[in-house]
Amino acid sequence: MTEKNFKIQSIKPAYTGFFELNILQFKHVRYQGGWSKTFSRELFQRGQAVVVLLYDATEEQVVLVEQCRVGAVFNAQTSNQPEQAWLLEPVAGMIDSGESAEEAGIRETQEETGASISELEYICQFYPSPGACNEILHLYAAHISIDSLSEYAGLASENEDIKVVKLSFSEAKQMLLNAEFNVASTYIALQWLFFQKNIRIKT
Repeated sequence: MTEKNFKIQSIKPAYTGFFELNILQFKHVRYQGGWSKTFSRELFQRGQAVVVLLYDATEEQVVLVEQCRVGAVFNAQTSNQPEQAWLLEPVAGMIDSGESAEEAGIRETQEETGASISELEYICQFYPSPGACNEILHLYAAHISIDSLSEYAGLASENEDIKVVKLSFSEAKQMLLNAEFNVASTYIALQWLFFQKNIRIKT
């Protein structure tokens, strides 16, 4: 196989708002040799984000947050199921300039649940949608006490309206096995908790 390589011919800004959209002209080496033709792709410039799975091993509880998400609004409208716009996810947020992934995870946990944490366990990092977006998610876990949680949270300045949801380990695992979630980071985080970290369910 030929050594992998690519060449970006041009990057043209198409939109700048809360996020950015660029148009890239590029080509790459083909598996069977030679180069592809130069072609165009829109790239959603979202950047780096952090995800934190919170859990209380003593009380056997997983903590997720529920909020209305713009990415789900269109499909919820189309299917005439408005409740489907509210998603269950781990704590998550963008990493600010000059901030480490760990610092962002600690900050987002406080903002979205009211809990203060100081230590994070690294799980993995991944592209959630590499066909069109450059976002990388840095996934961590943190053990907390559920007594430290708020019932509702979020920054009013960012129009966040968050409900903190506590699920027993057994309930969360069953929902995982039944494919009842619809957010990739929720699946990846819970699969790590129950099948890689192999957290034990006592009750």
